Amino acid sequence: MTRDEAERFFGETIPVRFRADTPAADNAEVETLLAGSKTFFDNCARYQVVAEIVEVSRCMAGVEVGERYVIQGARIDPAQTTGPLCIFLVSMLVQRVAVAFDRFARDGEIALTLSGAQCTDPGPAVGGFGGIKARLWLEPIPVQV
Repeated sequence: MTRDEAERFFGETIPVRFRADTPAADNAEVETLLAGSKTFFDNCARYQVVAEIVEVSRCMAGVEVGERYVIQGARIDPAQTTGPLCIFLVSMLVQRVAVAFDRFARDGEIALTLSGAQCTDPGPAVGGFGGIKARLWLEPIPVQV
């Protein structure tokens, strides 16, 4: 998703969907939620979480060193993601994206760098298959992909 697409998605599409999915009796609550989440949605439209694989040991999904996984909001961007999807990797990314979401709710410049993130496969030493390590950071969503 480009920056313009992200701004439309988080600024227009998501609020419209939230309103459409809400019973009339709860409209005031959703409007309060949306108003209080403006900074969060603005930052979802500005920043993406990038995970780059830095170490691989017998990965069952075929993930390789150097592959990147790009998350915009709650979506993995297939246009910028270069590796295969693995449920163990994705489950690790969910935890880290939650940390990014915490930052997205803050005003001003935000930053996040997490090194040493590991997939949830425990590895061969304790009966697992393998594993990967990744470093994660925030970067601006590109104007064009």
